[in-house]
Amino acid sequence: MKLIYTGESIREAEKPYVQAPDYNGYLMQRAADALAEEAYDTLVSHGAPPHSGRVLLLVGPGNNGADTVYAGVRLHRLGYSIDAVLFDPTGRNLELIAREAGEGTRVLHTEQSLRNISDYSLIIDGILGTGARGPVRGEAGEYLGYLRSLQQLGTLPPVIACDIPSGVDSNDGTLNEPSLAAVRTVTFIGHKLPTGTGTAEHCGSIRLHTLGVPHALDNTEPALRVLETKDYRRELETPTVESHKYTRGVLGMLTGTPEYPGAALMSVHAAINTGVGMVRFGVNDEKLHALMLAHNPETVCFSGPARQQQVHAWAGGSGTTSSEPTNRYLIEAPEPAVLDAGAVDTVAEYLLTGKRLTAHKILTPHAGELQRLLAALANGLTGRWAELMQNTPAPSRDDITRQPLRWVKTAAALTGATVMLKGGYSLIASPADTVYSVRGATAWLATAGSGDTLTGILGALLAQKVAAAAQRGTPLEDDVYARVAALAVYLHGRAALASLGGRRGPVPPTRVVQSLPQAIAELLEY
Repeated sequence: MKLIYTGESIREAEKPYVQAPDYNGYLMQRAADALAEEAYDTLVSHGAPPHSGRVLLLVGPGNNGADTVYAGVRLHRLGYSIDAVLFDPTGRNLELIAREAGEGTRVLHTEQSLRNISDYSLIIDGILGTGARGPVRGEAGEYLGYLRSLQQLGTLPPVIACDIPSGVDSNDGTLNEPSLAAVRTVTFIGHKLPTGTGTAEHCGSIRLHTLGVPHALDNTEPALRVLETKDYRRELETPTVESHKYTRGVLGMLTGTPEYPGAALMSVHAAINTGVGMVRFGVNDEKLHALMLAHNPETVCFSGPARQQQVHAWAGGSGTTSSEPTNRYLIEAPEPAVLDAGAVDTVAEYLLTGKRLTAHKILTPHAGELQRLLAALANGLTGRWAELMQNTPAPSRDDITRQPLRWVKTAAALTGATVMLKGGYSLIASPADTVYSVRGATAWLATAGSGDTLTGILGALLAQKVAAAAQRGTPLEDDVYARVAALAVYLHGRAALASLGGRRGPVPPTRVVQSLPQAIAELLEY
């Protein structure tokens, strides 16, 4: 499992080292070594070997600026021409250049550097680091804004970032423009928060160097956790020779309506192909009943009250609105449940009665659905909202997109449920404040019906997990629900890739569903 931290927590973890009586600056020197090594590799890979390349350093006032200066000294020794533009009112890093670089680093004004900007082989961004909040301002901001416009036109040389791209907030993951997208980000001690959210795409290839202190973060709580393939394999329940359909998990599904039958068909098919022992589908419409059996003959349909069904878990809400009465049952049922789409809207109404969910209810909103939920809670649970958020108003959809970690944690705290915020990087928060991040396998999954298939996958995995726990006689810990949700996102993505044979292109949800057995088989081989 990869652990990701806020910049502030990493700075706290560094303090015992840098405040030690015998500290001689070795962390900065090791950071400079790492930055120079990665810069050299980038230069060579972009066709600029020693004695044939020019490097532009963007130097800010703090330690990132100093790391960049020292890296420039090392690159000059390798034969590269080094120029620097300084944004340092303290003058400390100018003094550092004079002391360490001598004539090896030319200091330029911004205008001078722009005259032949395309002649540089590489730009190293060391303006701001993990201590910065908000956008880059002043002269540095104007300069970055101009470089960013060149970058968007495709005329800027490649950029590598020292620790984090300037303008990216390492404590909440926000990308504040102007900020240069990096082909590579060289980060130190531990992975920083933005590398586990959508902002990671702005950071390029992320290279971690622990600087010889690999245990510095052993006692630090991570902001995000990223499961690896071995972790997903461990979470996947598999049958034994003693298994039968009831011990492999029975999933009750309340998805779709006569107006939106596709949500029902796709979610049920996804659950079946994820390997659950049985799917019981609630339906009171004859046409939808016939459609379901025609497309998914393995389904066991029922038309009576849901409370009379014996299941290990429920999944529903896909293809419904908040007025659908079955959504209320999903919320109140004693069994674990996946609550999607219309069921998420129903949650707000339920919570406004003074009740609360628990971790075994998994909400799966996208940003728009989460915005509606939080707006309703901010208006209806004013006391609880004020306690958690002080004077912060309910977020807009853009706010949630910019600060997904903040708002998915807020939703979990307010509801008591496990909350999965779906997106290019899905974040899953447990009410105990643990958050998992799962990178989407392909942006082509952003299409109608994709969420319906994910509901079926997650419902099937949840039913299997509950059934397996019952067989073992062990209760499920609250954190398990978040890990199962992460596994669902992972398998969803792997199935999308499998449907195209590893290539890129459109992935209709029906194709994803067909490839689920292959994705699971590949995980079982790990």
